[in-house]
Amino acid sequence: MLLMRLTAKKSLMTCPCCPSNINNLDNFFDAANARKEAQHYLKKGLDKRARKLIAYLLTHCRDPISVLDIGCGAGGAHLELLRQGVASHALGVDASSGYLAAAQANAAQLNLSDRVTYHHHDFAQTAASFAPADAVLMDRVICCYPHLAQLLGAAAEHAERYLCLSFPRDEWWSRPPYRVVDFFQTLFRSKYRFYLHPRSQVVAVAQAGGLRLIHTDRTFFWQIMVFARPQPFKDRANQHPPSVETPG
Repeated sequence: MLLMRLTAKKSLMTCPCCPSNINNLDNFFDAANARKEAQHYLKKGLDKRARKLIAYLLTHCRDPISVLDIGCGAGGAHLELLRQGVASHALGVDASSGYLAAAQANAAQLNLSDRVTYHHHDFAQTAASFAPADAVLMDRVICCYPHLAQLLGAAAEHAERYLCLSFPRDEWWSRPPYRVVDFFQTLFRSKYRFYLHPRSQVVAVAQAGGLRLIHTDRTFFWQIMVFARPQPFKDRANQHPPSVETPG
């Protein structure tokens, strides 16, 4: 297992200047927590939140789709889509090298390595280097990032058909606990901060990217949203321009 983790870490695709480790993500989301999450998925499958995140895709995608998993963590969501035949291939991007190594190890254990690629990047800052995908996943991601419009806007632009999000519910009773979390992060001199983005702002950014909200769900703590593009990129590219008659 140790050899698998070391091999996975060496083979992650990185660039010399990325990621910037914004919000201390590469240190806060470390390898130890990543291994626990990865092992939990192998033993018990996805948790309730992640199951709801991909449920719409499982029931509405008849043909295999490409998946871009931004902030992919230990990879459970896209690996499950690959296992169930909904995804033809997937690309995982994360600012945490520890979580990417765990995701790649799980992909190898599930014999899915030939259908998934991982990149160690801050997607918001390197989005232009990635191609769009049929479905973009963001599971518990925007709450870890300070610049909602930059990150979610880039994700929306890369969603050819669907954008699936999970993020903390912004309710009156949910705000105090998250403030306590940030208080203790400050107390222990951690640079990581938690961001509770209002639902209305999330919807507005996605809509500005040409998407419309088609499905919602939730758990006690988490809001689930699925957005769709009314006319996917591929459909528009296949349309023929209207003919124009030239004067005789």
